[in-house]
Amino acid sequence: MKIYYTCEYCGNHIDTLEVDHVDEAKFGFDCLTAQERQDIIKTDIAQNAIYVKSLCDFCITSMGLDDNIALGRPTISQGYIH
Repeated sequence: MKIYYTCEYCGNHIDTLEVDHVDEAKFGFDCLTAQERQDIIKTDIAQNAIYVKSLCDFCITSMGLDDNIALGRPTISQGYIH
């Protein structure tokens, strides 16, 4: 199964992961409410894919949501999926 991460704000592709099994706890999906799941995660069984809306590093920084910016530290891009 492929998991496609796309930035909800700018629409850019963030990353694609290929997994044999989706462990909801590993991907943090277990922490979402039913409404958040409906808004953020779309499943396409025919394509064997999951589409996840997230935020890319650039948008997080440009919106001032980066912890380092809020704390006055220099930004270091880690390439994390949010």
